[in-house]
Amino acid sequence: MIEDFNFDSIQIKIPQRSENSHKGDFGKVLVLGGCKGMGGAAILSSEASLFCGSGLVHLHTHSTNVEASLKRNPEVMALGIDNDYEIFDGIDVVLCGPGLKDDEWSYGVYKQAITINDKHALILDAGALRYLSKSYKDFQVTNRSLILTPHPGEASMLLNVSIDEIQEDRSGAAKEISNKYNADVILKGNKTIVCSKIDNRISLCNEGGPELATGGTGDILAGVISAMVAQKLTPHDSCILSTALHARAGKSFNENVGEIGLNASALIPLIRNLLNK
Repeated sequence: MIEDFNFDSIQIKIPQRSENSHKGDFGKVLVLGGCKGMGGAAILSSEASLFCGSGLVHLHTHSTNVEASLKRNPEVMALGIDNDYEIFDGIDVVLCGPGLKDDEWSYGVYKQAITINDKHALILDAGALRYLSKSYKDFQVTNRSLILTPHPGEASMLLNVSIDEIQEDRSGAAKEISNKYNADVILKGNKTIVCSKIDNRISLCNEGGPELATGGTGDILAGVISAMVAQKLTPHDSCILSTALHARAGKSFNENVGEIGLNASALIPLIRNLLNK
């Protein structure tokens, strides 16, 4: 059975903040991404994570992107890294993939992300999914909190089938990816699907339209997910709430502006407003 959902129908809420809260209560997120020439994707993800409530956000990226990140969001702790660096302790959520391409630097970043300790929640998006599909034999399926966020093209690589096969049975594809990688899965696209790794439950978001078909919207979604996990929602609830927020923000833009010309960063303040209602 497939359950429809949207922002109005779900009952998931971020835990209420106490008066004695401090930044450490709301999670430390590390965004890994942004190779040379592709820094925007990782910067968008880190900004979305920051604006959606993460306590601390680190961005480890190619050194050429650090200045742009600091100018846009000085609150994000941006660091230029080599491809053989090590992830430091104390991180709660790692988001890897935005702005990675097929080069040595990107692959080194991906390898560090998938070898981190199981205590970290891990979100793989964009370029990291392409690497995952190529290096599955080296990928250790574990019981860690893992979230995968493929679009149909990335899903086809993860399962080694055609995009047409993915689109013909999107629910079945999401389940197969979930089972293969022991992960919660968001299969993006028209009527985005969320599959729970615990029981293969399928949920379908009945909002979100062509206004979201523009570069960077997936990077925003990944950043929102990282913030939800950081604030102690379960991986599945994080996927459901983030997808609902993302779709409703797109709908709001469509209603107030139109379906043409959405720049992905315009979603961030809309999502923040929804979270604070």
